[in-house]
Amino acid sequence: MSKKTNTLVPLRELFLRDPGDISLPNNGVSKVEELSRKQQKGIDVLRFEMETFVCEGAYERGLTQVMGGFLGALGQPEQKAAWISGFFGSGKSHLVKMLRYLWDDYRFPDGATARSVVKLPGSVRDLFVELTTRAKPYGGVQAVS
Repeated sequence: MSKKTNTLVPLRELFLRDPGDISLPNNGVSKVEELSRKQQKGIDVLRFEMETFVCEGAYERGLTQVMGGFLGALGQPEQKAAWISGFFGSGKSHLVKMLRYLWDDYRFPDGATARSVVKLPGSVRDLFVELTTRAKPYGGVQAVS
């Protein structure tokens, strides 16, 4: 009978990226703002946030609910508003920021787009594709923040 030993694994080895090697350009605070092409720091922060966005759990459900609700009422005389609630620090602003830049598939100066750099579940990605397709007769998508 072999004896099983418990070995402790350093926490940093459990992550895809070593947290000690990453600095947060936004200091952990998501700012929802309209970016101009001249705001390189803001663009760099957005790129970092898009590349590290984990669309699972509440974020996935939130995007699915907002997108599904909007697409379900597209072409109707009225659109319902979306209300995002949660405790301080729960990620509300981050969700809104990701939604805003995914909505119109923001194009970075190097040509990459928001949807090309973020890892989205297939069901969420499909909703954004549907948005782009269904928005064409209305003049395309528009987003402001």
